[in-house]
Amino acid sequence: METPDGKLVARDTVRIYIPARFAERGLAEVGIETFIYGVYAITVEDSYYGVSLVNAMIRIEPTSMMKMLIGEDEYYEFEFEKGAVITPSLNLVKNDALVYRIFNEMLAGAHVPWYIGYNEMACLLDSAKYHAGANVGRNHDITELLVSIVSRNPHDRHEFYRTVVKGQHDLLANPPVFIPLRSIEFAATSALNKVAGSYFSRGVVSALVSPSTRVERLNDILAR
Repeated sequence: METPDGKLVARDTVRIYIPARFAERGLAEVGIETFIYGVYAITVEDSYYGVSLVNAMIRIEPTSMMKMLIGEDEYYEFEFEKGAVITPSLNLVKNDALVYRIFNEMLAGAHVPWYIGYNEMACLLDSAKYHAGANVGRNHDITELLVSIVSRNPHDRHEFYRTVVKGQHDLLANPPVFIPLRSIEFAATSALNKVAGSYFSRGVVSALVSPSTRVERLNDILAR
């Protein structure tokens, strides 16, 4: 609940979750004063949750906090009791450098937290202009293209998720896995691209384990 003086107050007990690695990547500061990047999950009564996609640092005032494992990854859990102030001010400071950090963390590095799915990834940078003053994300087609490249079939990471998803129900029943944007093993589409990249040994292994099924134009030109 937003108060007239710009505070955000918990009407019920709520919890906010962020990856613990955010603190290592300049996307969170946990201490006497706590700031977190606005891409987090917020739960109410442990029964349902929402996702924030704000491209700015937000100061929070949790009643308590702890580290916990969700799956194989470590997360911070911030708890706010009923009536507690979640954030003392909704006036956020613009910092365009933060957009690069979240891009590098999630899209380039594929370190995607449990609460970010296919739809959320496509909207990750939507508020970059408004909240960070960065032009990244203004062209939604580019963001969607990048997300379609890194989203893969969980049963075969060489296969694009967009080729197997049938509808909205699949996003929950069969969600995608995400690969790094610069992944030699999965992002490169031909043996030539794999062995000509920066990671030669990894590229060779990938080319041998997952050989190309078609001849691409570049291969055809070089073979002449």
